[in-house]
Amino acid sequence: MKENSKSIAIFVSIGLFIGMLFWIFSITQSNDAFQEPVAFVLANDRDYTPTQALRAIKIKKDSIVNGFFNPGFSQYKWWVYINTKQQAGNYLQIANPHINEIRIYTVQNNQTQLVYESGDYFEFKKRLINDPDFWFKIPTSSEGLLVEADKKGESLEIPLRIVSANTMTVYLANQKMAYGIFIGWMIFLILLNVFLWASLRDNIHFFYIVFISSSAIWVFSNWGLGFQYIWPDYPSMASKARPLFSTLSGLSLLELIRRYFTPDEQKPIYHFYTRLIQSLLFVLFVVIAISDLSNTSETLRYIVLSIANILWLLTIVFIVFFIVKNYAKSKELTLFFLFAFVAQLIFSVLIIFTQYNIQGDWVFFIHKYGSAIGILANSTILSFGLTQRYNYYKKEREQAEQALIAEKNLQADRLIHAQEEERSRLARELHDGLGGLLGSIRIGAYNKLKPDTNNQQWLDQQLSEAIEDLRNIAHDLMPVNLPEKGLVAALEKTVSRWNQANQFNTYLNCSIQKRYPLSVEAGLYRIVSELIYNVKKHAAASEVYISLWEEKNTHAITLLVEDNGIGFSPNENEGIGLKNIRYRVEYLGGKIMIDSNPKGTSIVIEISALKPPLHA
Repeated sequence: MKENSKSIAIFVSIGLFIGMLFWIFSITQSNDAFQEPVAFVLANDRDYTPTQALRAIKIKKDSIVNGFFNPGFSQYKWWVYINTKQQAGNYLQIANPHINEIRIYTVQNNQTQLVYESGDYFEFKKRLINDPDFWFKIPTSSEGLLVEADKKGESLEIPLRIVSANTMTVYLANQKMAYGIFIGWMIFLILLNVFLWASLRDNIHFFYIVFISSSAIWVFSNWGLGFQYIWPDYPSMASKARPLFSTLSGLSLLELIRRYFTPDEQKPIYHFYTRLIQSLLFVLFVVIAISDLSNTSETLRYIVLSIANILWLLTIVFIVFFIVKNYAKSKELTLFFLFAFVAQLIFSVLIIFTQYNIQGDWVFFIHKYGSAIGILANSTILSFGLTQRYNYYKKEREQAEQALIAEKNLQADRLIHAQEEERSRLARELHDGLGGLLGSIRIGAYNKLKPDTNNQQWLDQQLSEAIEDLRNIAHDLMPVNLPEKGLVAALEKTVSRWNQANQFNTYLNCSIQKRYPLSVEAGLYRIVSELIYNVKKHAAASEVYISLWEEKNTHAITLLVEDNGIGFSPNENEGIGLKNIRYRVEYLGGKIMIDSNPKGTSIVIEISALKPPLHA
């Protein structure tokens, strides 16, 4: 039932997640008012002036038709020209808020004029509207727009769209709604794990919180919202926020995975190598945190970011290594982590595809929301994985505890069997050895003392009593008829002996007819013998009632021993005899209940009849 509920919860969550993605896509991208312009591009490898760049672009005519230009890592600035003769009054959207410097020139009669300047190296207020993307209203007198994009030493992407004024207003409102949904989902996951961390005291949730938080801040920064709302007056932070929080995310993810595949009481595998990569990531984190990437040379910035990419790639490889190594050991847990990793990887691959000459609204959608969707899918699946982790390790602990209990009971069983064998050996030696010797002495003394009748009778009586006592001791050690005739016959003989002693009347009522393992029968016999002896020693009773039966419904053996003695306090007067009884009851997997008062004592013992003792 629990497995079905868990499967339903997973499928419902997947359905809600997919439905949310389609809904966000429909409100943010599926609109005929968006146009992807044909653009012409030129690398600034000769330090062109705007006018020179315009001429060179028109001569080379290197064009992109899907509105998405991605030169990757570049040592140059890039020029992009868009013909806007029919677009007056509409807006040009450059949907990448992380271009270091961007300048827009209007073109009229092959002449250029600077009309817009902004970028991550400028304060946020340089944006024309209150949105992280770069928006520019196309003038009526403009024949075209020439865009100068500078991100030297880093990876550059230039997504371009022409958007009408009315569509822009609706688009920005829907975009904020989409942002809110993603951020709200991440906050929910964070709060959920704060609760789990506080209640379960498992530090894996702390590192999961750090992972989600750093990933969420990375997404927040990737959308440009960090620059818009948190550090609008600090351009240096806008340049390094993404690599900074990406490094923190990778560092915490490594700690998360090493704990995810290891129970709390064990040392994580590959501890040294994990710590080595984490140390390198921490050094990278500190370097990025204390440096000002916006004021460093392109070469140094390129080196730092290249090292970051190498370490991030190494982190991914190590995570894959962890998944492969743990698959055989814990398949179900590994699949959760694998699915989480693959979900994020799929959207990462889609982001790479968007950088090629591919048409469709989904290109802009994946470019803008792909990273957020991948991280959100990763985090959500890992949440289910953490839940499953508790069930998995709980079962492992239960199995280990059961194995430990079985081992302890096996040792107890060996001890009990050793004691029974020793009792049986002593009983045989006393009965056959010393008993036979006393019998011989009795016969010989009887014959030799015939002339002395008085001494003959006295010695014969003493030896007869000694022989009887010896037989009783041997019988108590191991009844000769117990292995052959069973528990009932042994108890009947014991009751008969006690009645012959004329100390109190003993009554036996036994309805059991079948046999049980010898260890069960011997244990019950010892318990009854010890209880009768305790009555003789402490109770001052005149009657003892012994009842033994098997419950038809539960198939449990129930033993009831009652006396009309003076009673006792089980908690205060528990001697060695009662402790031995409790030990034997526990060994047989049963339970004991004692009710004692000045009018007598009742002891009820219940033992499983279908199962041998706990060791089995």
